[in-house]
Amino acid sequence: MKTRTALSLLFIGLAVLALGGMFKMLHWPSANIQLMLGTLAQVTALVALALNVSRRRNVKELLER
Repeated sequence: MKTRTALSLLFIGLAVLALGGMFKMLHWPSANIQLMLGTLAQVTALVALALNVSRRRNVKELLER
């Protein structure tokens, strides 16, 4: 997974997680699903970013891909 794709997935996961938190505070339905999806998206993105960092030698090369 490319770095930009992983970062996009990370921010999308953050948005879904924030919405799920708001749904949970307001006791609206489907809050648990949103919290799980947001967490899953963030974990997937962080694993992809960790793999990218371990494969690249410097930060400039990491950000170019």
